[in-house]
Amino acid sequence: MSHDPAVARFRLAGTGISAIDMKGMIGAIRRRLDSGRTRPGTFVVFRDAHGIVRATEDERLLAAHEAAMLVCPDGRPLYWLGRLRGARGVGQVPGIESVEAVCRAGLLHGWRHYFLGGGEDVADALAETMRARLPGLKVVGTETPPFRPLDADETAAMRARIRESGAQILWIGLGTPKQELFMAEHAPHLPGTVAMGVGAAFDVLTGRVPRAPVAFQVTGLEWAYRLLREPRRLTGRYVHTIPRFLALVATERRRRPAGAAE
Repeated sequence: MSHDPAVARFRLAGTGISAIDMKGMIGAIRRRLDSGRTRPGTFVVFRDAHGIVRATEDERLLAAHEAAMLVCPDGRPLYWLGRLRGARGVGQVPGIESVEAVCRAGLLHGWRHYFLGGGEDVADALAETMRARLPGLKVVGTETPPFRPLDADETAAMRARIRESGAQILWIGLGTPKQELFMAEHAPHLPGTVAMGVGAAFDVLTGRVPRAPVAFQVTGLEWAYRLLREPRRLTGRYVHTIPRFLALVATERRRRPAGAAE
């Protein structure tokens, strides 16, 4: 597995970020699926500041980024940094919005979708939500894996279910870094598939968790809205992530000026 060679990248703290927008991401998925069912599966990461910081602290996560077909700029700060670096064609590509965008684009091609992740019954609920929004959507499977690691038999059975379903788009909602490590481990064993690590999209799209208002989204402050809603759970994360991310950006800016993407 490797990054789509047709898509340029810019780097931040060692992670290569795809210089891509929503339309470009959908085009890359289509190219991959059109290349045949026998080709090893691959996966798409949706990256924000928290994920960038985690990748500097976890070599496995950084390796997963490198193995991905695309690492999309989910967070608005990554989109802004891409623009400052001169990356052409870069746009914000939120995982939450990608679910409907990809499902809608795939209607014409008959793409088959599989939803894996979330809490109990959440994958089923998301499948029903997307079917209601997009009549004719082909959903070929849903499941909620246990929170513990799978044993060898469970792993083989899960992979067999996905392969036998004929799935092409595999939606993963496990949270960072679990979903990225999950995709890096399992995607090569699922020929003809593209896994999409969309995390909280499972809960947001099924109405369990509200998304930040537009004003927070366009100003890059979705994290602040989440913090206001869940201070006990998220305060420690953001107290660590925000200063660390700003320091990484400042360090790279001193090392090299803005320039073209890879």
